[in-house]
Amino acid sequence: MATVYLDLGGLDSKWTNACRKAETELNTLFKHNGIGVVLTTKGPQALTITVITDPGIQGTALHGRTSAETDSSGRMVRSTIRLPVSVTINTPGGIRDAGMGPFEVIAAHEFVHALGHAPHNSLLMTQTWQKEPGDNAAGDILRGTGAKMPPLKLSPESISLLQGIWP
Repeated sequence: MATVYLDLGGLDSKWTNACRKAETELNTLFKHNGIGVVLTTKGPQALTITVITDPGIQGTALHGRTSAETDSSGRMVRSTIRLPVSVTINTPGGIRDAGMGPFEVIAAHEFVHALGHAPHNSLLMTQTWQKEPGDNAAGDILRGTGAKMPPLKLSPESISLLQGIWP
């Protein structure tokens, strides 16, 4: 079982909390589906994902940017994830900061990319997300191909791909 360190040192509290929630939910999904990797914020570890914010990514965007370095077998050694500084959502009352749900889904999506899942397919790894505001920020979610999230869901294709990378 491989352990991958999430370096969250450069994030504000909203992104840190979202990343930790994504870490917990992904670890449960990985364990349940026989994917041999564990994410942790206790480190450093040999395998590292550094997560930072990037003011060049607009708050209206529902994505980050992930770059990875791999070893000779194609397994991730280190990755850098760049996330938007903020995420906004349009509501009947006007534009406001999004709640934790969209932050968690964006972080989890980028974590899975960092672990070697390049293609977009469905569920968590869908390419296009739609924002759905809740009655308040705590109820905000994202709708992708096949589901609303959170809670996080991996497609059978994603599970198979990750099992191949992280047996």
